[in-house]
Amino acid sequence: MKITHKKQKTIIKPKKRQAMDGRILKRQKGQKGLYIATFGCQMNEYDSKRMEELLYPQYVRVDTPKDADLILINTCSIREKAEHKVYSLAGRFRKLKEKRPELIIGIGGCVAQQEGERLLKRLPYLDIVFGSHGIYRLSDTLNRIERGEGPFVLTDMGDEFKMPPIATPLPVPHPVKAFVTIMQGCDNFCTYCVVPYVRGREVSRPKEEIIEEVKRLVEAGAKDITLIGQNVNSYGIKGSSSRGSGAKSAFNTTFPELLREVAGIKGIKRLRFTTSHPKDFTDEIIEVMAEGLPHCNHLHLPVQSGSNHILKLMNRRYTRERYLKIIEEVKRRIPDVSITTDIIVGFPQETENDFNDTISLLKNVQYDQIFAFKYSPRPFTKALQFDGQIDEEVKSARLSTLLEVQREIGLKRFKRFEGRVVEVLVESQNPAREGELIARTTNNLVVNITASNDLIGRLINVFIEEASYHSMRGRALTP
Repeated sequence: MKITHKKQKTIIKPKKRQAMDGRILKRQKGQKGLYIATFGCQMNEYDSKRMEELLYPQYVRVDTPKDADLILINTCSIREKAEHKVYSLAGRFRKLKEKRPELIIGIGGCVAQQEGERLLKRLPYLDIVFGSHGIYRLSDTLNRIERGEGPFVLTDMGDEFKMPPIATPLPVPHPVKAFVTIMQGCDNFCTYCVVPYVRGREVSRPKEEIIEEVKRLVEAGAKDITLIGQNVNSYGIKGSSSRGSGAKSAFNTTFPELLREVAGIKGIKRLRFTTSHPKDFTDEIIEVMAEGLPHCNHLHLPVQSGSNHILKLMNRRYTRERYLKIIEEVKRRIPDVSITTDIIVGFPQETENDFNDTISLLKNVQYDQIFAFKYSPRPFTKALQFDGQIDEEVKSARLSTLLEVQREIGLKRFKRFEGRVVEVLVESQNPAREGELIARTTNNLVVNITASNDLIGRLINVFIEEASYHSMRGRALTP
């Protein structure tokens, strides 16, 4: 079981990229160093990877800021704490700029979109501020900065989602796992969420581009593909009145149809998707998942609250009863499914009864993992103006209670695998333990094994010897 306060993932020291022959990819003469620090969600991780690809070969990623000619901070504004981390990190980079004025520093992502020109006033040493739509103008803008122009703010949002092709692929093997974005933005306007304001309105990516990218990744060595978006269930609908009905859009493809087409690409061993919105989750999606591998028996379905009162205040547009009905059908069609979720505690006006409804839903569903966090007021959102804001002490107490309940549930869920033989995909070395590999079940649960590196990228059987509340330990049965 994995339980967390939804802390934003911070990548301060990117892993070294390996060349095709296993050596560290080194800068060639004339190439410049690129350092990227990434905060936030899988969408941000994907965006950072895209930046690296788009700027290659002019820039090559380096391990430390002091080796960089260009530093980019890809930000998240879902939580206030994440913003504070961004400003703290940017302050440290200022000293590098003072020593090397030619160093280019940029802030991108959600905080950049949210703050825009204000970031330049607060951090006058920045050269570029860009939102998620500005990623694809980075290369040209950097050339202008090098010519002495700037600084620049790229925060305008387009109505289409077309990615330029990668001119020169990175000469490195791709990791076993890969994310592929199928849409950006969101039209749901949950009252606590800043995403529609910083990533824009929902725009689906053409199916042909998605298929082409997946094929490229699989040819490069990826075997576990995750389709990502703010609300993947509404892929292709682009905000029409038919949303959630499964009707086809101008792309002539529904999300279930996209899943089936991607699953048919030769070489894919695992196919996942995130994030789903319960209001748009259909029986057809369940039907596709139940067809078996490469569709994985794992579903991340954020509930946010178990109280109908709070769900209405959040503008989630489904009820507790509707959510539980979805879960019931998923479990019926996919008996060994693992279900994970997001939960917010301490939302404005949340009473003890509301919170107890969330606890009872937790016990009802029996999640394998949860991502839980305290409500954090965000700019532009309606909930910022709600009466009945909850004291931090109350939020903390409720979060502790929630995590304790989930700890017992999750441990029981993980323990069900002890003594079983399961198939896993070996993903990578364990950076925390030498000689140990990280593998993952189709349920999206981590299994640590002691084995040689030549198993990376392979599907093997393991015997689960021990389970804890966040991962398992297994013994490889395949040499």
